[in-house]
Amino acid sequence: MTERAQNFMDSVWSIRNSNPDMTEEQLLSSVLQLAAEQVTSYNAQNDMIVLDKNDLLQLAEELK
Repeated sequence: MTERAQNFMDSVWSIRNSNPDMTEEQLLSSVLQLAAEQVTSYNAQNDMIVLDKNDLLQLAEELK
């Protein structure tokens, strides 16, 4: 597991352990937010933030 993947998993467990009553939906929401923060992003010309799909898929591979 890469350092980035380990940091991501540590963040997931930290969120999960900080709120034991968290529902699956809330945990998934938090995981998606963490993933969006972890992957490479770019600012588009129309002030939108674009996430790098390939980087997100790479993070998923790093977690295996």
